[in-house]
Formats: sequence, C-alpha cells, structure tokens
Amino acid sequence: MFMTVGDIVRQQARINARKVGLVDDDKEFTYKEINERTSRLGNALVNLGLTKADRVAIIADNCHEFVEAYFATAKTGLTIVPLNTRLSASEVVFHLNHSESAVLIYKADFEDVVRKVTPDLGTVRHFVRIGPPQNGVVSYEAVIRQAAPEDPMIPVGADDVFMIMYTSGTTGSAKGVISTHRNIMAATNLMTIETRVVPEDVNLLVMPLFHSGGLWPTLCHFYRGAQTIILPRFDEKKVMQMVEERKITFLNLVPTTLRRMISHPDLGKHDLSSLRFIMYASAPIPLVQLREAMSILGPHRFFTGLGATESAAGGMLMFTTSEHAQALDGPLKDKLGSVGREAIGVEVKIVNELGEEVSDGEVGEIVAKGAHVSSGYLKMHEETAKTFKGGWLHTGDLAYRDDDGYVFIVGRKKDIIISGGENVSGLEVEDTICQHPAVEDVAVIGVPDETWGETVKAVVVLKPDQVSRITEQEVIGFCRQRLAAFKTPKSVVFVTELPKNATGKIIKNELKRRYN
Repeated sequence: MFMTVGDIVRQQARINARKVGLVDDDKEFTYKEINERTSRLGNALVNLGLTKADRVAIIADNCHEFVEAYFATAKTGLTIVPLNTRLSASEVVFHLNHSESAVLIYKADFEDVVRKVTPDLGTVRHFVRIGPPQNGVVSYEAVIRQAAPEDPMIPVGADDVFMIMYTSGTTGSAKGVISTHRNIMAATNLMTIETRVVPEDVNLLVMPLFHSGGLWPTLCHFYRGAQTIILPRFDEKKVMQMVEERKITFLNLVPTTLRRMISHPDLGKHDLSSLRFIMYASAPIPLVQLREAMSILGPHRFFTGLGATESAAGGMLMFTTSEHAQALDGPLKDKLGSVGREAIGVEVKIVNELGEEVSDGEVGEIVAKGAHVSSGYLKMHEETAKTFKGGWLHTGDLAYRDDDGYVFIVGRKKDIIISGGENVSGLEVEDTICQHPAVEDVAVIGVPDETWGETVKAVVVLKPDQVSRITEQEVIGFCRQRLAAFKTPKSVVFVTELPKNATGKIIKNELKRRYN
C-alpha cells in the first residue's frame, strides 16, 4: 500500500496518540487531536460540495490551521494551493483564478486583501475565515466543530495531485508547480533520512508554510512523530528564546535570517546547545559570513543543499552536518561553499546547452531526476517543455562538479553577465565584495553598455556604522585587487536595503528594472 500525505497523520494518531505533535503559541495539539481536526476539516470541505481534485487555497501566516489544511486536503484527495502572504492584490487574483480554486481559507489579518480581490474572482465559491466570523464568512473553528470527526475515507492514490505551489517569480512570472502525493512522499522520505530526523527532535518552524522551506521540515517531523513548534514569522530574539526554553533541535533558516541571528547583541546570553541541525539554503551566502556563523555556533550543526519547488521541497544535492564539521578548518575546507553531492535516490548531471554532460570542473546547468521531481507547471505547456525534459528537471543553476563529486554553484543562467564576450558570475563578484569589512549585503547585476554589451553593477548595503564612510571607488578598487578586470564592477550604488522575497532571496528583476 502506498503511503499518502494524509496517511502520515493517521499513522501518528495510531502510534503516538497522546504525544504533542504541534504547538502554536499557547495551544498544544496531540497527534490524536490533529488527526481528528484534519478529518473534521476534510469532511467540512466535502460537505461544501467539493470533490476529488478540486482546489483549496489558503493565505495565512504560520499557524496550526495552515498545517491542518495541508493534511485535511490530503485526506480527501483535494489539492491545496498555498498563497504567498506578500502577494499584491492583483497577484492573489491571478493565483486564485489560474489555479481555479473553489475555496479560500484566510486569516483575519488578510481581510482587506480578500475584500479587495473578491469581485475579480471567477471560481472561488466559499470563504473560510481563521478568526471570528465576519461579513457572513464562516469561521474556521465553526467549520471544524460542525463537521464529523470520522476519517473521510476517500481513496487517494500516489499520482493524485496534492499541491500546486507557485514559484516565487524572482526571475520571471510565477508558475504553479504540480506536486503529487508520490512526489511529496518521496521528498519527505529523502529529507527525513538525509537530515536524520528522530522522534525526539523539536522543530522550530520559522520559514513560511506557503514555501517549500516551511513545508518539508513540518512533514519530516510529523513523519517521524517528532514535535513542531510554530512561530508566525521570523524574529531573531524570539528564535533564540525559544531554542533555549523549548530545547529546539532543528532550525531551518535562510542566509538573511541566519545573519540576523548571529549578529544580534543578545546571542551570547542564550543557551543554544540543544540545536543539532541548522539548515541554511534558498539563497546564496557569502563564504565570509558562513565561516563566521560556523565559528560562532559550531560547524557540526550546519547543513545545506540544493532543492526547488519543482522537486517537491526535496533536495537534489546535500552538504551534510558531518561534512560541515570537517569543512571549517578540517580536511574538507576546500569544499565549503559547495551545495554538496547527490542526495539519496537522486541523479544529478551537469550539462551544456545541447544537454550533453560536461567534464568535471567544467561549468554547465544542473539537471536532476528523481521520484520527487514534478511533472510540470499548471497550464504552462511551453514552460513545462523547457524545464522538464525526459524526466530531467533543468534547474537554471550553473555549476561545476569537482573530482570528488561536490557541486559548486556559480550563478543562475538568467543572472550571468556577459561583458565583452566574457561570462561573469554575479555570485563570485558578490562573494568578493562581501569580504570588505564595511559591507552588510550586496547584489550584482548586468547593465547595458554600448561598448561591452553589459557591464557589472554592484548594489551595496553598508553596515550601519559605515554609511557615508565608503566610496564607490573604494569598492571598485577593492574588487580590482581580487578580480579580473572584466569581472570588476564599473559602477557601485549604495542603498539602505535590497528587495527580497519572503524567504530572503534577492529579487534581481526589480534591481534590473530600477537600474536599466
């Protein structure tokens, strides 16, 4: 029998009925309670007239209702559509209409957005409000109370669609990635093994649940009967307090949030020794900042890799905690900065423009194949054909593989700068600029140039005590000493912050529009 996403909570209700599996503020839920609440919600959705494969959208900050919605739709064969909380009203309309969602579950905080978009929605027939009922919209808890607690017992197969998760759209328009139960369970199994989740683990959920970075740790910890504690959003002080008080063992961050935590003045006041696992991914991190974090918190706790929404939140490449332990000053120090080697059950190749595998040390595009890889994008046949070729996911990441099988990313295909016929990796230039002690953050883009086609432009955020002390020429001179002339920025601008999405990834399209 194939185990579906809904079966995860069913099994834990059988074997860990009285164990607290989910904590949200002052509310604690045992696995038995979670199983019953998700059955009630699933039955309520069926009572609204929804049938298998209908779509249920949700927009909310991290909360127990969000987790319940994932499992309730999984139990009933419905498809969940998690929405980014930072979408504009017009983007919310697009996602709901494009996905043909029939139900919208939303947190009361998003009342204004929902009211604004409602007249433009074509398929949404029902609204459920997380909070008190208002304007005729039924409350989530009322829906839970009124529905039957028995399991919906609706047959769900491995190839039924579990989720449509939209990409962040940092390099183009958002695309709805189709993930089946087979994809999600393959990813959950892979990530549980690679990250060595055990029943005694305590996961602090700070990544948003509308993003794969919030979903996969949640599923892995439910899968192993561990505990997940929810934070609505990242707050470095709160995270440190929670780690100390709740003995958190598992923390999934992005470079931006990791940097905020290690630079907080109260870092040394908290006991973080319970942490055994700190994931940093979703965006590049300069080596100087990674070394600092590892030195402060201990290299043996760190883990990274390469995953994508298109791989159902599962990794394709992994650089493990044991490898990090040897990478600061040990035998693997030349591997630091790598995204690791092939994950369990995944095949990864580096290919050229013709799809031919390149030699070790040669730069090409990362392509991957595995049971967790999606079949494609919703209603986007051309994009699907370009990205998924013969079962291989073309990631758009340019990288090389060394003689030991470790993969090093040099940039995104769409972000490579071509200056005078030479390819420039923005990541390499960014990493160099971040070595300057006055620099807090940086993004590098290509700007049009009549002579060279494109030239390198650096958009720099300085540390608060360095503002107005550093000049454009100083940054350029710093790079000139460390980089080839064609890689050195021809211009530098200073800003107070860089545009980023909800997971800390720099939105380079916005910078290109601004400076082109």
